[in-house]
Amino acid sequence: MKHAPSTAPSRNFGSPPDAKTVTLEISTVAPGRSTRAARARPSLARAFRLIHYWASLFLVVTTLVVAVTGILLALKKDFDTLQPPVAQSSAPGLSNLRINQLLADIKTRDGFEGITWRDLDRIDIEPADGIAKVILASRTEFQVDLHTGEVLQTGYRTSDLLESIHDFSFVGNFGKYLFSVPTGVALLAMWLTGTYMFILPFWVRRRKRRRS
Repeated sequence: MKHAPSTAPSRNFGSPPDAKTVTLEISTVAPGRSTRAARARPSLARAFRLIHYWASLFLVVTTLVVAVTGILLALKKDFDTLQPPVAQSSAPGLSNLRINQLLADIKTRDGFEGITWRDLDRIDIEPADGIAKVILASRTEFQVDLHTGEVLQTGYRTSDLLESIHDFSFVGNFGKYLFSVPTGVALLAMWLTGTYMFILPFWVRRRKRRRS
């Protein structure tokens, strides 16, 4: 009984595969480092763009607050409405005036008769001007002559209010954790991602030039 000849192509295992087959096998089985890097770069760039985008949304309000209050605080010595100017005292230098003596003349002012140390925020001593700035928790400032104990000037410290807004402490002690620290972290993230996205196109073009 005769068998019909097979029409299937013969497979010569002794002959090497053609060049096309070799190329396909190499590119499929063993991709190079450049291929993996090319795939990783777009995903990293996309992640950085997302971080940059959402960080900018958070910073829209907080950065505006910090910028505006920072400008006003830088100019507080130039505008009396931001910070009362320093009054002229009887003489420069320090004296033996006690703290309760600094408060004596303040207590004679209307609305401040019952003032005590609990109402104080701080006392700033300026020896060069011979002035003690008695600042209440209400941000009212009394400039007292260090030698006579006389109140020379009274004013409201708008700059102190601006400082509390600038560092978000006006919302309470937790303000630094709720706004200040996240704002700093977001600004750092914006700087890192922005720097990366700025440098990336130059780096890609440089690699292309090296390959060509």
